[in-house]
Amino acid sequence: MIVQLDDLEADLCDYIGKLRSSIARSNNVHDAKVGSHDGVKADIQGFKAEYAFAKANNLFPDFGLSPRSGSADGVTRDNNRYDIKSTRYKNGNLLSTLKVNHDVDIYILAYVNKNTVEFVGWASKDDLIRKENIKNLGHGDGYFLSRNKLNKL
Repeated sequence: MIVQLDDLEADLCDYIGKLRSSIARSNNVHDAKVGSHDGVKADIQGFKAEYAFAKANNLFPDFGLSPRSGSADGVTRDNNRYDIKSTRYKNGNLLSTLKVNHDVDIYILAYVNKNTVEFVGWASKDDLIRKENIKNLGHGDGYFLSRNKLNKL
């Protein structure tokens, strides 16, 4: 599934992403990104993915700006609490920190390229959070699931 954001939507995502990043860091919420890229850019990219998923599924996106760690990005029509994991790499895989988020049922992988968001697939928490999926990609241990093992949306 591919979602194209128009210029206004992209500007809104930039604004919300920057605000979320600023609020989180000023409230000592740990930056949980996996990788070496800039945290603000990661927050913008992440919100673009969240917004695009909500848009594609006729859900209301979470515009909340309060500092938080954990929680779900939203709830599907089937009552699955989801966490969108975004990547800037066309062949990226599903990655998550070792911190288990008890507020999430499924993880969704999104590839973000400027204003285009491609949803690669999803995995249940039970499929991702497994000892055999722990991997170190050079930035510490985390959960890793190859994109070819994801369920299609």
